[in-house]
Amino acid sequence: MRYVVMLLIGIMLIIQGQVYAQNQERNKSGEAGVLYGKLLDAQSGKPVEYASVALLRVADSSLVTGMLSKTNGDFRFENVPQGPYLLRINFIGYTTIFKSTAVTAKNIVHDLGNIKLNPNVKSLAAVEVVGEKPAFTMAIDKRVFNVDKNLASIGGTATDVLKQVPSVNVDIDGNVTVRNGAPTIFIDGRPSTLTMDQIPADAIASVEVVTNPSAKYDAEGMSGILNIVLKKNKRAGINGMVSAGISTLGSINGGADLNIRQDKFNFFANYSIRDRKSPTNSRLFRKNILGDTTNYLEQLQNGDFYRKFQTGRIGFDWFIDNRNTISLSESIVGGNFDRTNNQTLNDQDIHQQLVRYGTGIDNSKNSFRNYTTQLGYKHTYEKTGKELTADFTYNRATSKNSSDYSLQYFTPEHVATDNPRRPEQRYGTGNGTTTYLTGQLDYVNPITETAKLEMGLRATSRQFDNLLNTFGKDYTSGNFVLDSALSNNYHYKEMVNAAYVSFTGSKKNFGYQVGLRGEQSFYSGEMKSVKDGSYKIDYPISLFPSIFLSQKLTGDHELQLNYSRRIRRPWFRDLLPNIEYNAQSASRGNPDLKPEFTNSFELSYLKDFNRKHNVLVSVYFRNTNNAITDFYVDTTLVINEQAQRVLLRYPVNAATRNSYGAEFTIRNQITTGWDITTNLNLAQTKVDAKNLADNLTNQGFTWFGKVNSNTRLPWNTTFQVTGKYDSKRILPQGEKAAEYSVDAAIKKDFLKNKALSVSLGINDIFNTERDLSYTNTAFAEQEMYRKRATRELRVNATWRFGKMDTHLFKRKTKGDKENTTQDMNGEGF
Repeated sequence: MRYVVMLLIGIMLIIQGQVYAQNQERNKSGEAGVLYGKLLDAQSGKPVEYASVALLRVADSSLVTGMLSKTNGDFRFENVPQGPYLLRINFIGYTTIFKSTAVTAKNIVHDLGNIKLNPNVKSLAAVEVVGEKPAFTMAIDKRVFNVDKNLASIGGTATDVLKQVPSVNVDIDGNVTVRNGAPTIFIDGRPSTLTMDQIPADAIASVEVVTNPSAKYDAEGMSGILNIVLKKNKRAGINGMVSAGISTLGSINGGADLNIRQDKFNFFANYSIRDRKSPTNSRLFRKNILGDTTNYLEQLQNGDFYRKFQTGRIGFDWFIDNRNTISLSESIVGGNFDRTNNQTLNDQDIHQQLVRYGTGIDNSKNSFRNYTTQLGYKHTYEKTGKELTADFTYNRATSKNSSDYSLQYFTPEHVATDNPRRPEQRYGTGNGTTTYLTGQLDYVNPITETAKLEMGLRATSRQFDNLLNTFGKDYTSGNFVLDSALSNNYHYKEMVNAAYVSFTGSKKNFGYQVGLRGEQSFYSGEMKSVKDGSYKIDYPISLFPSIFLSQKLTGDHELQLNYSRRIRRPWFRDLLPNIEYNAQSASRGNPDLKPEFTNSFELSYLKDFNRKHNVLVSVYFRNTNNAITDFYVDTTLVINEQAQRVLLRYPVNAATRNSYGAEFTIRNQITTGWDITTNLNLAQTKVDAKNLADNLTNQGFTWFGKVNSNTRLPWNTTFQVTGKYDSKRILPQGEKAAEYSVDAAIKKDFLKNKALSVSLGINDIFNTERDLSYTNTAFAEQEMYRKRATRELRVNATWRFGKMDTHLFKRKTKGDKENTTQDMNGEGF
């Protein structure tokens, strides 16, 4: 990796030298000059597009040339004769600006910098803005879901948000898939130890879906990247939001946001609390095949799942000057995830008649704390589009957990019995610590107007320590003794270093991007309570190329063909060898698990019809080697010094997994206030696991569909309906059953400028969300059903406050106050 770093630094220095030499040559030649700059809103810092920029002669104010600023605020005049000039900039709602400039032999290429436009408050008061950001926007390489427009997830968590995002599927346990594969999930472009249930929905601004990322992005994730972008307000003055809500399941939520922006500083802080309750139940039914004897087992559980957590975030941005910005933020998340379960086991004979039954409890308590520090620096050069960014993220999470388990068998006549096992009673205590460090450096240099070079470095380090002690009751002595089969003392460490280079160019309507990413990884684990229970795996540099080709066609058409190589590294829990046991079922990690590698191909077509209808069609193929998948075996465990036959689940590497399919995403603006987004994914998947057992293969057709309808009604009211259907999914030894659900919500805005909003939403209207799977082995046929209370009626209220004030901390006269403040109640973040 040292040589890669030295190579990239050398390339950067060469490029800098070339640019400098080019500028020196221009200064000597006496050629016509170039004037360029960027237009920014003085309050928000956002680019001002389509503003009129005129270049006038100083002598008579006659027009030399003019243009409209681009969507990023840039303007550029080339072939400008040497001499003095006057720049005139005007746009509706802003004060007209005049700026003197000149082209001379010593300053042939002149960067006018970031020019800030101040709003004309009196003009703005007469302008009614009716345009709205759509709930879902599509590009050929990325799709963006704007959470502010989503009503069903208000008062929920990131899990509820992702359920609404087209192309994304979320099961009842919060497991996320895109096109039937696991994506990499980032928060603000960086890894995190937070789970989706630990992120409040109200803190999320948008979700970016990148199905086939380029070499610039992490190679981790077989189905691309999901980036959760958190809200960050930068409006001038003081403004914020207060919200609260309650649901029919007894869940409550509340939160507050505050932002203060003045001159070179922007300060933000937010806090939220969530208390959610979900009654749960499950049923496992297994047919055991033992020689010529067949019997049945039924395991029933019911209880509650409690989730309570608090989130706080504070930070600031320091705009040192127009070219340099430093950002620093700190977030703290803490809470408890508790489960209570009453369980019943029914043993049945070959005729499914009750032989005996067992009753008991299976409870657990988990508390956690998560601390995240983010430091960022951004420098923009005089050359438009050229920039250097550096980011550092420190994430530390701690947890404590405890468990309580009991099981006592009875005869059908309700008499306690020690057959087939003596009573089980045990408890466990444990704790864990995870540390995650990420550092990244990115450099972008537009070589010409049609060519751009990007390169960067990234390093991540993760360390996990877990201690679990489980004590079982010895009924001979009456004491509780350590059960080593269910205990562990585990240490895990992972480091991934990466470097990338990417070149983008175009010729007329044809565009291309080629990139190469190199990653090396090291990970090790040690089971301290087991002799020789350690491993260390070092992977040399692996190369991940990417190629993107695009062709723009007449009539707002675009065609893109791309390829990328991906990797999925085992998560530490996939490698953790300790056993999690629950009655007749058990699971564990696999320290021998290897990463899987995927070759991903995608052909996409995007068509825009008068900016009212968008159609995105993609066909894709994924070839995965060393495919990570779950495997089931029948085995015997010794628990509480008693031999018990169980069905054990653990991850393995199958030989290959091939998937090919097509995805259709269509957004229709039916009327001015009604739009519908439809997403449909069709796929054929084949898993070849002959390396694990003879003739062990499975294949099948799956499809997934989702529809989002948003309607703006009279009286400041919005109505939204979302429906999804997920067909059966293929497993190496079985399948998961199909499922569907429908959500609906309505929101009403009140007060001046819509400062108060009240929403009413119902999730899973038909109460159909559940997990149902079928597994077949040589010794057993198993059906597993799990259900949480997902039908929930939520009521939430939000109040927005604030004033846009460009002289917040300056002494003002009465006239100044009238001209520098503007009521911003009701405007979104």
